[in-house]
Amino acid sequence: MKSRILCFICGCCFVLLAVGVTPSQDQRSADEFALRSGDRVAFYGDSITAQRFYIRDVEEFLLTRYPMLNVDFFCAGVSGDTVYGGYAGDTAARLARDVIPIRPTVVTVMLGMNDPGYVPFDQHIFDVFKTGYASLIGNLVSALPQVRLTLIASSPYDELTHGTDFPGLSGTVQKYGMFVKQFAGERHAEFANFNSTLDETLHSAMKDNPDYAALLIPDRIHPSEPGHWIMAETLVRAWRASPEVSRVELDAAKRFVALARNVDVSDLQGAPNGITWTALEHSLPLPFSNDDPLMRFAVRVGNLEAMDQEVLQVRGLVADRYSLQIDGKPVLDLTKQQLSAGVNLALLPTPMLDQARGLDWLEDRKMKMDAARFALEGEMPSTPGAADAARVLRAAETALTTEQRQSAQPKPHKFALVAE
Repeated sequence: MKSRILCFICGCCFVLLAVGVTPSQDQRSADEFALRSGDRVAFYGDSITAQRFYIRDVEEFLLTRYPMLNVDFFCAGVSGDTVYGGYAGDTAARLARDVIPIRPTVVTVMLGMNDPGYVPFDQHIFDVFKTGYASLIGNLVSALPQVRLTLIASSPYDELTHGTDFPGLSGTVQKYGMFVKQFAGERHAEFANFNSTLDETLHSAMKDNPDYAALLIPDRIHPSEPGHWIMAETLVRAWRASPEVSRVELDAAKRFVALARNVDVSDLQGAPNGITWTALEHSLPLPFSNDDPLMRFAVRVGNLEAMDQEVLQVRGLVADRYSLQIDGKPVLDLTKQQLSAGVNLALLPTPMLDQARGLDWLEDRKMKMDAARFALEGEMPSTPGAADAARVLRAAETALTTEQRQSAQPKPHKFALVAE
């Protein structure tokens, strides 16, 4: 996607990681991850959810980080919605049409931006929201007794970076989010705080570059695509996702694999001017590209690389500088000290990143189809031919999902460190 960047290598910069040797073996705690193969996840919310950006980001995270995990995602976001519904129907109609028929095993709910009414905080309106929220969740659980809920504090109304049309709304939306947090705790539901994460990012962004900061939530309500990536990472953190693509630690002097986590390393050999090995990683890096300065900015101020760790560490090297090559193509020149400290390959232009970016292209196509289908089924069902068109789109989405899962399977790559 043209507005995504994590190849944080401007001027050949990269992330260095101070690490220590730990026992080898694949120690990823996949069992701790909240989603399971076969899950069907419905995202219920207002126009921020209807944008579909954080949904597609979450799906891409799973495709790249857990390529063997088959999970289906469904957007049920409608512009202007509140805990009582909106122009596309009241809550009962929305649940009956947009959520219950897809038989979700997991439902996320993000509401609270429209509910305050765009007026100064009003206790009565807040009480109405709390009553409606409890009713919404009660109806969900009644219709889907086994459903696992993830409740989300709405992303913030941005009064920080470029003024406000509704003074005090930021604090009001935050207050509504704190109720959601309390509600989730009382009902032992998962909770993700988009509000606090994006608010902290906005404050960091203002210190770094106020002009770019104002673009993270350009209309004060709807986050841009980089902002949605921050939200997506907040959600997968709440679901206890692994931040690690893979970790390889090599001893070049002893030709020894000290650690291979979430990766199969084979054929480690010495060469006259370096070492070579083959690696089959079990995951892919996140599919960010390097063509959008706003995304580079979001990566920095939002610390997005923390959930995208593809670490290579090599000790025992002799020469001062090496060329890192993958499948015979140079990736980056590195010093012995940098390799000894550890390099995050996820931030470099590798074949693995190219593969992940192909998934992003498929995901973009699928989400556009999904938006059209959802509108035909939920917002324009009486349109002539709507039902037939929706069926065609649904079949196309299913085919794209199959293609994505096939394309997400990692491939082996030949690595080399060549002394310069």
